[in-house]
Amino acid sequence: MKNYSLITEVLEYNSAVEPTNCDPRTLVVPSQNMIIDRQRKAHTRLGYTRKGAANTALTPIRNAWTWTTSTGTELAQRFYDDELEVYLGTIDGVVINAWTRISASWSTTETMRADTWWDGTENLDLQLMVVGNDNIYEFNGAVAVVSSITGTTITKKSTTTFAQNRFYTTRNKTVVCVRTGTEYTYTGGETTTTLTGIADTTGLVAGDILVQKVIANDNVIASGRNNDTIKVFENQVALGSFDDNEVYLSQNDSYTTFSYSAPRISGEGALLTLDGISKGFGVLGKNFIAFAKDSIFKAVYTEITVGSTLTEALHVKKLNSGVNQGSYGPDTIIQVGNAIAYLSNEPALRFIQDPDQLEGTNPQTLSNPIKPDFDAETFTNSFGSWFKNAIYLSSPANSRLYILEFVEDADGKLRKFWQPPQILPVGAMSIISGDLYLHSNAVPESYKLFDGYSDTASDDSKLPIHCIAAFAYNSYGKRMSQKNFDEYCVEGEISPSTKDLELTLNYGFGGHLLTIDKTIDGTDKDILAETLLNSSLGQQSLGQNPLGGSTVAPEETAKFRVIFEMPKEDFEEMQAIFSSNEIDRFWSIIGHGANVKLSTRTNNIIKK
Repeated sequence: MKNYSLITEVLEYNSAVEPTNCDPRTLVVPSQNMIIDRQRKAHTRLGYTRKGAANTALTPIRNAWTWTTSTGTELAQRFYDDELEVYLGTIDGVVINAWTRISASWSTTETMRADTWWDGTENLDLQLMVVGNDNIYEFNGAVAVVSSITGTTITKKSTTTFAQNRFYTTRNKTVVCVRTGTEYTYTGGETTTTLTGIADTTGLVAGDILVQKVIANDNVIASGRNNDTIKVFENQVALGSFDDNEVYLSQNDSYTTFSYSAPRISGEGALLTLDGISKGFGVLGKNFIAFAKDSIFKAVYTEITVGSTLTEALHVKKLNSGVNQGSYGPDTIIQVGNAIAYLSNEPALRFIQDPDQLEGTNPQTLSNPIKPDFDAETFTNSFGSWFKNAIYLSSPANSRLYILEFVEDADGKLRKFWQPPQILPVGAMSIISGDLYLHSNAVPESYKLFDGYSDTASDDSKLPIHCIAAFAYNSYGKRMSQKNFDEYCVEGEISPSTKDLELTLNYGFGGHLLTIDKTIDGTDKDILAETLLNSSLGQQSLGQNPLGGSTVAPEETAKFRVIFEMPKEDFEEMQAIFSSNEIDRFWSIIGHGANVKLSTRTNNIIKK
């Protein structure tokens, strides 16, 4: 019986530590498109599938978000070129399932950003948007399908009223036909299924989709003052600009009113002055946080009694931070519950989870394990997202996605680790119906991530996923001694479509002594065990596959074990690299290693 020195788990991806001095359970450069799962296996990442129709126009999606309204509807939205689109599923019993333009003629260069504000008159939350000009835009999320029309009335499908579909009863009573862009103003009937008092319904037909008109509120701060960033905090709208250091806060009952007293009455507007242009906002516990390029500020509310009137002073306190430790941009500030993760200008991914960190302790740096990747990266138009206990950060310029996993055990001990870079056409990201979607950095298309085993380019074609799992060099505990072996074993999972899983063994750094390539074939029955499809619960441990049959691997995937015979060659360090670059491939690495022994020879060549 031979003894093998095995690597039986994967800890993390790390590009900062010298690859010959890493824990051999670490993935290193050039690893890509691999996922380290909760069982500490490395497996090929899943692919993506398109949501909605194909679109080859060379206009990338500049932002995307999902609004879950106060009435329970989910409105996935995306902004590109000059269009704002909403993905509509089933409306009034009619299945639409398409990205639908609700408004056009926007800026073709600026990025739209949005947040929600509560209107106490309509008893609805409203979506407020800025797009780099002096306006605030208002959208209420109302959608209906036309059933019939008369000269002055519009009747909708289904039994819900227009008001139940979120159409206004007191604010701007104008609807828009998304097919034609024609506006129709009503005077009544919103609490029924028929709108009345319409001057002219010409152009409408049964089946048309109606939305409430998007309202533009002009010059809300001042004419020519561009509003680039927006955040709603305690129902007050904060507006920042890339052109000045001022952050304006609205009244809490009117998002277009920014006037205030000195001292102010609680709920009035306010003016906060930073030491640089606004780079976005966040909320840490009960604290409103404003970012500039180098700085972080906390809004401080101080109660003051003036005569018999309780007033308050509102100002910002600059917190301890160094050069370039402010936010890179508003789209890379990520709310993680009551904590904030953000991309700084260093660049680094920083994390603030305790308000005390704002008073003297520098924000925690999370990106040090992959600092070389960050230093070499271009984060122009980057976006961040929090999804299923992981931080996602995109690099649209280089089509990369970085993922930082947070794993907490039953005792509350937290482990964080980086995944290898994912090569994807990613810009903005959003969560739709509980799944993570990436929005293309090249064309107006959106994709469900981690779906299928290839990247779906169109309805009838697939793109291969180039997956590389490059393990750190292994000196087997004897860095300066020569070793050799004559067998190398690999254990993992593989789909039958994977006939070309390549194992590359580099003897010496970069394979300067020798490189050997071997192929693992998923159709070779000699190396396969039972497939997941045929395995019963009693044949698998509960730790291997979750109850309910949910597993990342295809059902036909089989466990494999293979031993490759090798000629004995002396080396100081060895690297194993697994890779594939075809469509519909799945494989994972559970364990691998060699029957290593110390060489009987002495390496006299390096003695001087």
